[in-house]
This record gives sequence, structure tokens and C-alpha cells, in this order.
Amino acid sequence: MAQKYEREPGLGAGLNLLNLFGLDSTTARVWGAFIIVLVIAYFIIRFRYPCRSPSSLTEVVDRASKLFDECHAMGAFRRGDYDRYHIILQRLTSCASEIASRTHPNESNAPGQRSSLHRDYFEKTSFLWKRLKDIVDCHREARLLIRSLEVCLMRASHSRAQYQLLQRAPVPGYHVDAVV
Repeated sequence: MAQKYEREPGLGAGLNLLNLFGLDSTTARVWGAFIIVLVIAYFIIRFRYPCRSPSSLTEVVDRASKLFDECHAMGAFRRGDYDRYHIILQRLTSCASEIASRTHPNESNAPGQRSSLHRDYFEKTSFLWKRLKDIVDCHREARLLIRSLEVCLMRASHSRAQYQLLQRAPVPGYHVDAVV
């Protein structure tokens, strides 16, 4: 006895769902393709821009600040590194706080002031795009600083480990007898 298996749900089921809204099959296919493109674009944007909000940028800069303090506490900086990294950290901190404090120009307008809807949309889109670009640039610099600070920490811990090994290693030709 052969059993009949129905077709498994796939793209056809999604198109049937769009048909429930009263769309014909061609329009449903166009909307289905549009939705798929939007989902793919969403994941590409999330991958390309891992830091998209001022709050996540502030978290990354705080992490860099904590790493800087850890390097300073360990004495991991070489000559000139402290000043260079400190200047970069101050610039990143001021950049992140400036981006976080930015408001859209329309939000600061008086209640009676209004402009056209098209102009508002364009201004808001350009404001959000510029802010995203600034967040990405600041995030990139913060990641570079974090990597450099991690290298300083690894170098310092490696140097300390080598020093401790040298302190424990017996000196050739020198023998100490135990006193009982």
C-alpha cells in the first residue's frame, strides 16, 4: 500500500498566505520576493553594522576604558603608549557622548513649527544615516583601540611569565646545598 504524502509547505504556502489578503498570484509573488529581500537586507545590515545604536557604542567605549584601566594597573604600557592610548580613549569617549546626546532637528523645534511631510522624512532619514555612519566610524576606532590594549596586556603578561620563569630557573654551575 502506497501512502500519498501531501506536498510539504514551502514557498507555495507563503504565497497562499499572501493570497488570503486578496492578492492575485503575480502580486503575491512580487510581495513574497520583496519580503524575502527585506529579510536578507536586514541580516546583511546586522552583519555589516554590528553597532547601530548610541547605547551599544557607549558599551564598547566603556569596555575600552576598563581595558585601558587594567593595562594601566598592570603597567603594561611601553614608553609613549600611555599618552597615545589615553588621547585616543578621550577622543572616543567624547565622540560617543556627542553621538548619544544628538537629537533630531525636528525634535527640538517649537510645537507650532511644522514643515512638509516629504521634507521631514528626508531630514530624518539623512539624520539617521549620518548618525549611523558616525557610530560605525567611532565603533571601528574603539575596536582598534581594544585590540591594541589587548596586545599590550598579552605582551605584559608574557613578559611577566618569562621573568618568573627566569627567577625560578637554576643558574648553571651554581649549586646550593641544603642546610639541615
